[in-house]
Amino acid sequence: MAKLTKAHAALTIALAAGIPLSSGCTAQKSQDSPKKASSVSATPSDRDPVVDVTKTPPDISGSAKALVRLANRTGPQEVAVIENIKAGTVAVATECNGEGKTTIVIGKLATYTVPCAATPATTYNEIGLGSSKKDVKITITASAGVHWGLSVGWRPEYQPPRS
Repeated sequence: MAKLTKAHAALTIALAAGIPLSSGCTAQKSQDSPKKASSVSATPSDRDPVVDVTKTPPDISGSAKALVRLANRTGPQEVAVIENIKAGTVAVATECNGEGKTTIVIGKLATYTVPCAATPATTYNEIGLGSSKKDVKITITASAGVHWGLSVGWRPEYQPPRS
């Protein structure tokens, strides 16, 4: 699990401030019902003068296929149900800021908690799958006042964890 360094955060903020966001995004209409994930995204809200890295989904550019991309969220949400994930590697990037914590549940594959602070930070995790999985529900629980973003991607290579 790697944390985004201050230098990387500054570079990310500088790049985000200079590049207009023009990707095809759609807003999640209801927080009560999960989305079927082929590509789920959130529309960035009005831009603040200070760039907040949780306004854009975390980067998972090393993954071949984006499954979920969410940004600028608060509170607990069942964000997606991924119908089928083939054997390979699932990459999960979580960003949060605000005092508290964020707990990420990736179906029965993984559950972990990320501490959040006033400075936005990104945490990356990978899950190696030896076989395909169906109906993987992704749920986020965040402390009050914590803003978070989440990206989940997949690539066909599978590398078992090292001991």
